[in-house]
Amino acid sequence: MNRSGLVIGSVILCLCASYAALEEGAALPDMLNTVTSIVKPNTTLSMTAWSMHVTNMTAQTLSTTHVLTTVPPTLTPNFSLPETGQYNVSIKNVICIKARLGIQLFVKENAEDLHFNVPPAKTVVSGKCGNTASWIILKFNLGFVNFTFVKDGEHYYVSEISVALNTMKNLEKSYSGAMKNVKLFKTTLGHSYKCKSQQFLPISPNSLWILLVDTQLQAFDVTGGNFGKKAKCEVDGESKIIPVLVGIALAGLILTVIIIYTIDRRRTSQGYEAVKG
Repeated sequence: MNRSGLVIGSVILCLCASYAALEEGAALPDMLNTVTSIVKPNTTLSMTAWSMHVTNMTAQTLSTTHVLTTVPPTLTPNFSLPETGQYNVSIKNVICIKARLGIQLFVKENAEDLHFNVPPAKTVVSGKCGNTASWIILKFNLGFVNFTFVKDGEHYYVSEISVALNTMKNLEKSYSGAMKNVKLFKTTLGHSYKCKSQQFLPISPNSLWILLVDTQLQAFDVTGGNFGKKAKCEVDGESKIIPVLVGIALAGLILTVIIIYTIDRRRTSQGYEAVKG
């Protein structure tokens, strides 16, 4: 076969592939441009190679489009409490991890404190439940927060919290970090961890922190898709003890003042009587 025959054969083969790809959703003008750019004299192209090329081109196009249309989260210097979200991980429609909490990421950039509240309505939940380890990943626009749970005998706890965040404030820099090998929010199996108080945790020293509010978590032994018996956090317990201690201290101070005043009055009264005599 001469050179012209090879070129014509290649063009026909590529046009057939273009028609097949078009039926799968590819745009005809882009496909024709691709055919024009790859067909050269003395070149033959197998259907497999063509198919791989089209797949790579489509993936690159989708990736580029996603980057161009994605609006990164915006950090703000103004503090506001995050909205509480409900998040579940299920296996075969059976809930195995439940989480209810508000999340704020706190960043220090050039000595400026910046905040980002994770939006529950724009957060996608994924995760996995195992016999001894489970995790839940909360993915939002250009970022995520991950909680890893570990079972330890009759108890379980959060062994790792990892965070990643890209922002409008600084696109060339990613804020990320992880608390690893920790034992946070330890709770009895079948119970849920409940904390009304705000909890501020360091993720990456001097650059990234996470604030949790109105927190309730449960992994392992979730019955009927509902939270188990609430195990209150130590911070909530301390918040009740401190006012009591303050009250006791104030009462003691008032009593001391009364006693000193009474003694002073008696001494003064006795002095007056001595002068009068």
